[in-house]
Amino acid sequence: MVGRNLVAVGNGRQLVLVIEDEPMLMLSSVQLFEGFGFDALVAFTTDEAMGHLEGRNDIVAIFCEHDAAGGLDGPGLSQVVRSRWPTIEIMLVSMPRVAGPPDLPLGARYFEKPYSRAQVERALTELGLIGAVPKARTNLPPKG
Repeated sequence: MVGRNLVAVGNGRQLVLVIEDEPMLMLSSVQLFEGFGFDALVAFTTDEAMGHLEGRNDIVAIFCEHDAAGGLDGPGLSQVVRSRWPTIEIMLVSMPRVAGPPDLPLGARYFEKPYSRAQVERALTELGLIGAVPKARTNLPPKG
């Protein structure tokens, strides 16, 4: 069950911070990352996410809704994360946007809803977070 601090720590699994204010979408995202072998820490707002980021040093990626609640939207949080925690990978999700994808930091990944498990898996592999040989953490832009 999704709680304010859903996370199992200490088992050697990488930790993804999921920022989503819709409980069912959050649960779905948590299950998605757990299926890839990650632990998930949740935040309902970007303010809560900032508290987690400032209080922990084991988060390897964020998975954030574009229109996240809080003092920052998803792209704003992405810019702060890249500036303050450059090794944390960034994935942003959104409903299709008329204006196209938002302006995101170098190396961030963007998914339009509905996104597929395969799209997330490809991004995690490109980011070096899953796969047989981990890549150096350089936050390079996506290929293609």
